[in-house]
Amino acid sequence: MEKVRFCRHCGELLEIQWIHCPWCGIEVIQTRDEWDAMVDVSLEKTEKVVKKQGLGKLDDISGRLDDLESELDAFLAGRR
Repeated sequence: MEKVRFCRHCGELLEIQWIHCPWCGIEVIQTRDEWDAMVDVSLEKTEKVVKKQGLGKLDDISGRLDDLESELDAFLAGRR
């Protein structure tokens, strides 16, 4: 069973990954378990997108991002 929670200010139903209530804007207090669950949900969603789009493993994407960051750093260094 998935955890549910409600905003302590306005009483609206909140999703576990929300940091602020979208209805009243108050910051949602997060426990360690809630943060862990939020990270798990985010990683699961990312993995689904990766599989759906055929992008390969997350490590491959991380490596690509590192390469792009290095290229951007080199480009910016050349413009100074």
